[in-house]
Amino acid sequence: MASLTQQHNRPDDGNYLNNFKNLLGPGMSDLTDMTKRYGPAFPFPKDRHVTPAELKRLVMASERIQTVIERESEGDAKKKTEIINNIKAILDEIGLDESLPVIRTLGTILNFIFGRILTGLHVNETKLQQLKSKFGNQAVLYLPSHRSYGDFILMSYVSFCYNIAIPGIAAGMDFHSMAFMGSVLRNTGAFYMRRTFGNDAIYWTVFKEYMRQLVRVFDNGVEFFVEGTRSRSNKALAPKIGLLSMALEPLFMGEIPDVLVVPVSVSYDRPLEEQLFVYELIGVPKPKESTKGLLKAMSILKENYGSIYFEFGEPISVKEYFGKELNRFQHAVNPSHVQTLSKSELGMIQNLAFDVVHLQQQKIVLTTFHLISIYYNYKKYLGQSITLPELIEGLSNLLDIFKDLGAVTTVQKTGNPELDHHLIRTSVREALAVHRNILQLTRDEVLTIAKSQHDFSQVDKLKLKGHNLSDMVMKLSVPIFTLQLYCNPCLHWLAQPALVLLVVKHLSRSGLVRMGSLQQVVGELRNLFAGEFVFHSRREQRDFDQAVRHLVEFGLLERTTDEEAFRLVGSGESEYVYLSLIGPFLCCYLQVTTVLMNQFFNASFKEKDYLAKVQELVEQLLIRKERNVHPYCLSLDSINLALHSLVSLGVISKSKENNATIFTADPIRVRTLNGTLRSYCDLLPFEYLTFQGAVTEAKL
Repeated sequence: MASLTQQHNRPDDGNYLNNFKNLLGPGMSDLTDMTKRYGPAFPFPKDRHVTPAELKRLVMASERIQTVIERESEGDAKKKTEIINNIKAILDEIGLDESLPVIRTLGTILNFIFGRILTGLHVNETKLQQLKSKFGNQAVLYLPSHRSYGDFILMSYVSFCYNIAIPGIAAGMDFHSMAFMGSVLRNTGAFYMRRTFGNDAIYWTVFKEYMRQLVRVFDNGVEFFVEGTRSRSNKALAPKIGLLSMALEPLFMGEIPDVLVVPVSVSYDRPLEEQLFVYELIGVPKPKESTKGLLKAMSILKENYGSIYFEFGEPISVKEYFGKELNRFQHAVNPSHVQTLSKSELGMIQNLAFDVVHLQQQKIVLTTFHLISIYYNYKKYLGQSITLPELIEGLSNLLDIFKDLGAVTTVQKTGNPELDHHLIRTSVREALAVHRNILQLTRDEVLTIAKSQHDFSQVDKLKLKGHNLSDMVMKLSVPIFTLQLYCNPCLHWLAQPALVLLVVKHLSRSGLVRMGSLQQVVGELRNLFAGEFVFHSRREQRDFDQAVRHLVEFGLLERTTDEEAFRLVGSGESEYVYLSLIGPFLCCYLQVTTVLMNQFFNASFKEKDYLAKVQELVEQLLIRKERNVHPYCLSLDSINLALHSLVSLGVISKSKENNATIFTADPIRVRTLNGTLRSYCDLLPFEYLTFQGAVTEAKL
């Protein structure tokens, strides 16, 4: 199987952002004019465009659906009519539509909104033109990163601007139920799917066939999110392969020559759902999507959300990616509708999905505020204040780190110290103007976290998904959660070097650290945090090698002459920047294992009880201002990921009892893991609760 991990990670020489054009800038109205002549390029052109109505008829006439009708009706004419009507109703629920007037109207509204809330909508035109040149004899799947509801609307908007056919877009039923907006989105290419199919075999079969026909005959292409849902934490999520498997099945069955998978990276200066995500992470239920809620959300027009960066990544020929492992002859004997993909084929798709998520993250643009958040966190953990000159120097060092690792940043140094200082200073001012709800400069140019303006009296504590948190703890946690959202995207680049550095620090107490021991222990931590940081086993060696190279190059590690051992040579700021980024997650997993030992040591438990008990312990530790606890340890996202990680490692077993999922911890393994995590946490010189004073006492 060809591996995308062999591609060079670093951006092209020069300023990578020169490839981007700002659609909101001067002279771009010829692209954004929604009344212009629209003659789109089709990714998979056919002799004749298949209409949405024809698409439904093709599904209805397919062997798969006809077989289901005959099987389920059992020769009963009345029952057959009921089943046919049910299938037609399902198709009406699922099916996309196309209306150019609706597309133009929605585009005009978006032009107005973007002009009010954004300073830029930057599109990598170089990559876009390269993609268009590859349109032709293969189906196209667009797989964007998913950090906001705006992602799929942006895809349609950018496609229209650049005369690319708007793809069929998989959307959740949340939008389907929205009065008026559900219909509007359908008319701009959305097709709807239920979150769970349950035991409804007919629905599952109809949806699977609809996806098959979309890939086979719909020349616009198909778009869906391989992560499955929005990331509330602003980190990548491990991929889900359900839709991807359906979309690739026609390739495995020999029905189409190839599929072009296009990773799409969408980067936000400030996500529209910033506050909503923070609330959801601590357990406040997501409000149900509604048209009324959408209109209420129009208050965002008063805010500044900075810039958005949109990039079509390097297209992947799935046929070439799978290489000789793609054996379509094995499916040639029987009709495709009676076959399923094999376990090995699903494994191939899983590898592809992880590579797609990796490529998405490679091109996520790190803004100046991402870097500010890292530096502010690190300094506050050490109980230090940050002046503007110190911040500029710190960001200059971070830019060197991210450049070496291959990240794309909004500020790129020129090599001229005076000019670089000016660029960084200007960028800091602009970033803090966008994010003044999180961080602000005092009159003395000292960076401080903004006071919480959140009103928790409106939160229905009975509906919290975890523990009934006190207003005091929520007031402390929400601003720090918000700041953490902007640190999290950087974990794609810094988590692996940080783990290597942590293990060397741990093992070096006994002297030199041998290569074999280092790799083994780092591998164990990778397995523990695989879901948290989306580590994939196929990249383990490459990630390790790159992390070691980077740490040696930046003077934090030193190899022995035989290159088989390492010693820690760096200390202070450089070391702590890396370790501060993973500190909250180490603490969270430590507290998870503490709860498992103290609350569920010899007792089975349900997920809801587990979530509540972990949050309850963390709240108590925060109130007592103890070590090894960070407000982000309240994150239900991380607490839940820790549970599933321990299940996958066999530390916790999972079973069904009265249709409920029951978990049971292995006491010995939990105790061992708790001791290991505590030893790592004790190596970190951080006092996370220095934030408490910053949140409650900041004076501007």
